[in-house]
Amino acid sequence: MKLRPLRLASHRKSHNYCFTHGFTLIESIISVAILMMGIVSLLNMYVTQVTLNEHARNATITLNDVTRVIERLRQQNSGAGCAAPSIAAPAGFASWDAWLNDATANGGGGKSVQPDPSTHELIVLSSSGVDPIQVTVTACWRHRERVIGECVWNGAQLSASDGNGDGVITSPVSMTTLVTCHST
Repeated sequence: MKLRPLRLASHRKSHNYCFTHGFTLIESIISVAILMMGIVSLLNMYVTQVTLNEHARNATITLNDVTRVIERLRQQNSGAGCAAPSIAAPAGFASWDAWLNDATANGGGGKSVQPDPSTHELIVLSSSGVDPIQVTVTACWRHRERVIGECVWNGAQLSASDGNGDGVITSPVSMTTLVTCHST
């Protein structure tokens, strides 16, 4: 007696593979489109984070520069030689911006916003009162072809522009203090 192998129904030959195995072209295109949308979203988030990080870095740098000006104001209005408070720029400098931009020993150590600190950052002082003098030190700077603060760019340098007419140049980076003579 000859034995034949037992064949189950699942072992039958089937030539209808068209709809039972793999992905269709439409399914593949849709999945690739969803994947591409995810990649584009991630790249957009990355570029946005780089821009925000650069803006935060410049704001921190300009805040340090404003602090240096405030500290120098405090120093020049202290000691026995101070008869009346003054917010005049240090001797030999036309403005506080020029003082800060000077990297020599007599200057403020140089501005910090890159790529060209002398033209991409501006320090402006606004004041009111006599004794004490209320002083607002403001920093404007250029960030990716935009001007941050109430300043304008003329193609070569920044200049202050009181857009709202309140007598104070406003910016995300500004500090206000009262200046009076004091002894050390």
